[in-house]
Amino acid sequence: MNNKVNNKRFVINRVDLGQRTTGYEVFNAGVNGGEVVGMTTKQLKDAVAAGQVYGVLMDGEELVLDEAKGFHSIMVKTGIGTLTSTDPEAVANMVYTVYDRQGDNFKVVSSRFGRLTFCLDKIKALLDLGAVNGVVMQDDKVLCCWELESEQDSKKKGA
Repeated sequence: MNNKVNNKRFVINRVDLGQRTTGYEVFNAGVNGGEVVGMTTKQLKDAVAAGQVYGVLMDGEELVLDEAKGFHSIMVKTGIGTLTSTDPEAVANMVYTVYDRQGDNFKVVSSRFGRLTFCLDKIKALLDLGAVNGVVMQDDKVLCCWELESEQDSKKKGA
């Protein structure tokens, strides 16, 4: 696994109690083949400020999805076994988050914490459905969120 990714966590689900957000479920790819941990909103904000998490950004005092890095919707857990999307127009009842890449094979974790490996064509199909996070299409290439970060760093150094 890429060292840059190994130290990062990926936001998978938001957990709500009624109308109030109580926390987030976050995938830590670098621990024991990947583990899901719960984080409070404050813990997640601190992790975002420290650059330790993919999926959300700070917009003032609010956490918002990092759409520039391919996070367009996450699932919201409102009860046991109850997941709904943050996107009211979503057609999928499951969202996959890419956390590693080996060539044209992408390792993903689902909003129900299943770990799978998908080929490039499957990732492209999921992108069309809006059911995958952490990847974007750029010039007919699929780039992962950490690859976008590397690209931005290269442009800064070259400027």
